[in-house]
Amino acid sequence: MPEETSLSNSRTALAPVLAVLSVIATAALLAMMLFCGGSNSVSAYTQVEDAAVMDRYDMFMTNAISDALDGIWAVEKVFWLSDRDLVAPEPNPACYGQVSSPAELMWLLDEAADLIDGQQMLFNENTAVWIGEPIYYYYDETILVITWKEAREGSMFTISEVKIAHPSQFRRFLADGEYGSDKQYTTTEMAASVNAVVASSGDFYKFRQYGTIVYNDTLQRFEGEAVDTCFIDDKGDLHFVRRNELRTQAEAQQYVDENNIRFSLAFGPVLVDDGAVCQISGYIIGEVKEQYSRAALCQMDQLHYLLVNSCAEGGYVDGQNIQNFAKIIGEMGVQKAYALDGGQTTVIAMNDELISNVDFGTQRRISDIIYFATAMPEGD
Repeated sequence: MPEETSLSNSRTALAPVLAVLSVIATAALLAMMLFCGGSNSVSAYTQVEDAAVMDRYDMFMTNAISDALDGIWAVEKVFWLSDRDLVAPEPNPACYGQVSSPAELMWLLDEAADLIDGQQMLFNENTAVWIGEPIYYYYDETILVITWKEAREGSMFTISEVKIAHPSQFRRFLADGEYGSDKQYTTTEMAASVNAVVASSGDFYKFRQYGTIVYNDTLQRFEGEAVDTCFIDDKGDLHFVRRNELRTQAEAQQYVDENNIRFSLAFGPVLVDDGAVCQISGYIIGEVKEQYSRAALCQMDQLHYLLVNSCAEGGYVDGQNIQNFAKIIGEMGVQKAYALDGGQTTVIAMNDELISNVDFGTQRRISDIIYFATAMPEGD
């Protein structure tokens, strides 16, 4: 009898689970029929739009299962974005804030412990922030951003530390949302247009024809001799291909396909690779031997990044040559670092506002940004 009672209780507990799964399976089947049916004459644009809808549908179904099984089985909610959507969800204004000292923000690191997932943060209570300059932050359950300024070796460094929940939150935007557009905008204008939580100026790809460009999973341009290229894959990891490593467009396409590359950046050089500072003797662009405002994209760990720039500000008048810039970034403990376009292009923006200082006091209009977005649906 006890075994029969236990079996009966198990069936009772499983009944709502099976009912939920039955409904979900039926809905999924109907969706498949809806989106897979039709003639072969459907336009490419319609197919892209349908794929974006299916991305959102998949996320909805995943989180519907989580809600339905609450209290029965633990199914973690997952939020992600589609690369086909040019505009990310709008950040929650209540999630932004400012403090004046690192000690005032230690609560945030505790609050975001699940998102940080045991990784070592660069920002901590001993961070030597520039006195009198705010520390900016944003936090929801899909993204943590802390942005501050500190002086290092004669330059003012603006550092934005980012931890995200899903690789799709790491994004690239080209002016007007399309490859090859002749339009140019400031970093803050583009950041606002796509709802970036934090953004950096990119490689200004339209200004020069060096490097290999991938945008929205598509190889748009191949040039493999002049510069190092930074590729970002579907896990959010940085991959570096040095000059002359890819000789033909076919080789480049094979690399993109085999590594599931979402987008790329074409400036460089590579500054840090696998935790080791690179030795840079010369480079075709970026005035690498000069004291110059610099910008970099860095990866600390899985889905954990730094946006870094150095410039003259607050009495610090010198920029950095590229080798010293690489050395300083290496001291931050990054695993990967790649130089972005510097000089007047160099900008970090957060909450649609300019955070870093800009050469000559005015943002340059450029062709692209990289940015990080929340994945929380608007209204949540």
